[in-house]
Amino acid sequence: MKGQLRFWTFWSLGLAAALALATYLALQWNLNQYAQLVADRLLLLAELRRDAVREYFATADAELRFWSTNPAMLEAHAELLDAWGSDPQLQGQVRRAYVEDNPHPQGFRLNLEDAEDGSPYSEFHARMHARARPFVTQRGYYDFFLISPSGDVLYSVEKELDFATNLRSGPWRETGLAKAFGKLQSNPAPGTVILTDMEPYEPSADEPAIFLATSLMDDSGKFLGVIAFQLPVDGILSIMNYTSGMGETGETYLVGQDRLMRSDSRFTDESTVLNTVVDTRTVEHALSGKEGIDYVADYRGVEVMSAYMPLEVGSTRWALMAEIDRAEIEQGAARERPALSGILLFFYGLGLWSVWYWRGRTLPDEVAQYVPMDFGDGDAGTGLDG
Repeated sequence: MKGQLRFWTFWSLGLAAALALATYLALQWNLNQYAQLVADRLLLLAELRRDAVREYFATADAELRFWSTNPAMLEAHAELLDAWGSDPQLQGQVRRAYVEDNPHPQGFRLNLEDAEDGSPYSEFHARMHARARPFVTQRGYYDFFLISPSGDVLYSVEKELDFATNLRSGPWRETGLAKAFGKLQSNPAPGTVILTDMEPYEPSADEPAIFLATSLMDDSGKFLGVIAFQLPVDGILSIMNYTSGMGETGETYLVGQDRLMRSDSRFTDESTVLNTVVDTRTVEHALSGKEGIDYVADYRGVEVMSAYMPLEVGSTRWALMAEIDRAEIEQGAARERPALSGILLFFYGLGLWSVWYWRGRTLPDEVAQYVPMDFGDGDAGTGLDG
């Protein structure tokens, strides 16, 4: 009986050890397989977000080019330049009429179509506003600008504090709009489009803004000025904040060269745009033009699987990140363990049965003591009597 106990103890413990090793290897394999599926999904989601942001900018680019080459637009702009330049007092009059004396408060100044002061500018404004205002409101842009060759803001839909100021010498000469104008003024090549990085824009209450601008040229190639769109961040946020298929902790976001977010975090109700710093290894890789997957501690200090890739925005580059908490990945893999446990238990039972079938069922109740055989002379050599 003791022999049988020793026998089955040996095989039970041996199979249990083998099962424990197999279980560990199987769990690691299961976790790695599940993590690879998550990694593939994150890369796909990042790619989809990048394509959507590119499409957003490409659409704005195409619409800007359409306006910049429209014959009626160019003719009206040329007429406005003549009127603006012939009357040194016009700029001040226009600013008073459409900004300071505008009967509508800031944010609603676009509702004034005609100041009805009988000026050539108001006649132009009424015609231009009838086209530009519905375009801006329906297409989701923030503002629409016409700028003279010297930098005077001749027209805008919103009539914020930048209207009727000069972008070279005025208070907004360091803004993104002024930078875009400056590049085109110094190199007014037809078809060149400038897309600025996202920055706070003081005339718009320091809200984040992106500007898209191109030159206005007549048939002879003369530089007539610049047309520009102010792009709101809402379009980008709606793309990046889409969380369907990303589980409880998955998110996608953008980071600029200054390591500040260009979109909002999923994990706070406050805006993180241009407020939250993300300076992780994967952000560095994306900003250097690389693409891949890695585990890092994110801007919250939480370990995440981080998919990263670069996104070109004008003359700069953003990092596009798609991330999910590592804990959620491990929990997802753990949900498959009950089925895996059943398979392993089945093989454990099969192993014990195999031992019994091939060896254990032939054991006597008491295993005889093994006596070494001596093949020398005498009876002892046989180990048997007689």
